Amino acid sequence: MKERDNITAEETQRAAEPFEEAAAEASFPSVGALSAEEAEKLRRKNYAAKSPFARIMKHKLLYLMLIPSLILVITFCYVPMFGVVIAFKDYNLYDGFAGSEWVGLKYFKYIFQGTDPNIFLVFRNTIYISLIRVATNFPAILIFALMINEIGSKKLKGITRTIAYLPSFISWIAVGGMMVALLSVEEGGLNAFLSLVQGKEVKINWYAQDQYWWAILALSSMWKSLGWGTIVYMSALGCINSELYDACKIDGGGRFRMILSVTIPGIMNVIMLQLIMDAGNLIRDNYEQILAMTNGSTALSETTYVVGAMSYSSIMSGSGYSQATAFSLVQGVIGLVLVLLTNKIAKKTDNEGVV
Repeated sequence: MKERDNITAEETQRAAEPFEEAAAEASFPSVGALSAEEAEKLRRKNYAAKSPFARIMKHKLLYLMLIPSLILVITFCYVPMFGVVIAFKDYNLYDGFAGSEWVGLKYFKYIFQGTDPNIFLVFRNTIYISLIRVATNFPAILIFALMINEIGSKKLKGITRTIAYLPSFISWIAVGGMMVALLSVEEGGLNAFLSLVQGKEVKINWYAQDQYWWAILALSSMWKSLGWGTIVYMSALGCINSELYDACKIDGGGRFRMILSVTIPGIMNVIMLQLIMDAGNLIRDNYEQILAMTNGSTALSETTYVVGAMSYSSIMSGSGYSQATAFSLVQGVIGLVLVLLTNKIAKKTDNEGVV
């Protein structure tokens, strides 16, 4: 038996020799065994395989699909950036870019020195409205996405999402018309509801009571963006491994425990991304919303006069292009700083940032 084993081992070794020789011939020689010229050729070949151009050619169809979006971004986002030079000139339409007088930091001094008492008012209102909007919209959108995710019926989930998306397709002008009907003193639905609840006739002139409008703007913004804002969250929720829910269920976790232990940690990077983007918009104002909903009421200026309103008034006067551009540039710089700070905080909490 031992002899048979020995014969088998010898035959096996003999049969394996041709394959070992072929493998040795096909194997790559070591760098030390190569000449200097061959080593340089190998180095260039490896570099070419790793070069950006080689990667682009490997995925050329994907990059071709990217070209239209890239053209749109460059045309409408980067090319207009050259217009910031207006903030440093006393610009007028007749003289153009080249002929307008260079005034340097004149309009920035006007903003930061506070010579106009309205400067503090517009920045205060802009920041307060943005803070209230973020404080209401951010958690509301997240909670609404989690609630939709808990719906078991796919049909009911689809209907709910469709109904929630509908307000996103309504323009602010149309919303402003709806608000006029809702807040009317005599026939408004809100006054009728308050009269029913309080048991007495209520006639509040909402367009003359500025103390309510920060809340009105925040709630209307939440109603309009609630469904659309859940799209990113729903995409992230679909990427969570279902086995994590099964493991949590085996450990005795209920639906609420699964949300806290699996769902929220699974979309934490998306939550932080949304928070970073909201932080960048704290100095921004949606003046289209304010202009449409306040119906041009000057009685609300104490709470609704924002940076966008001052820029709009400057442009409509025909001579405030430089001032409006300076305001926009200040908003952009402050927004960038807020994004970078929030991004740094996000990274310190072991989450992914945007940069």
